[in-house]
Amino acid sequence: MNEAPGAFQVTFRRLTDDDLPMLHAWLNEPGVVRWWEGDDVSWEGVVRDYGSAMKEPVEYWLALVDGREVGWIQCYASTSYPDEGATWWDLGVERTAAGIDYLVADPESRGKGLGAAMIGTFVADVVFGMHPQWTQAAAAPLEANAASWRALAKAGFRHLATHDDELGPCKLMVIDRPGPAE
Repeated sequence: MNEAPGAFQVTFRRLTDDDLPMLHAWLNEPGVVRWWEGDDVSWEGVVRDYGSAMKEPVEYWLALVDGREVGWIQCYASTSYPDEGATWWDLGVERTAAGIDYLVADPESRGKGLGAAMIGTFVADVVFGMHPQWTQAAAAPLEANAASWRALAKAGFRHLATHDDELGPCKLMVIDRPGPAE
């Protein structure tokens, strides 16, 4: 486990079906659902999209601080979603990149560096730490979601490009796997 930036030491555990009621509540919190890009966050939608019966090639994780669940984060190979991947690849993302999505659960915890700590530690420990084939991590939050892309920047991501999707302009952010001397 890497020491997270700031005052947060973040660890991770896999999401289980027992966590779905908590995830459902988080996804329906007003500060989260407004950015959740029109996804179905009903109970049935959460079970379908995040439960153990879902067979998409995505890893779902919970972020913990002092043993308490504070957020959710996922990762996947960009090649697993060629429609999104093709846009990213055209803008300079490597085909060996992972995509990530995330949320900080508690509204009171937002804006205090937890998101950047969570993202930075997750990329180091899970994305790069557990997946040697992934050379980059990428995320493309809506440009209007400044808190999200600022957290990525604080976690070491750089802005690669801005592109339009069906919901509006998105800031494509990437971080490269550190080299041996880094």
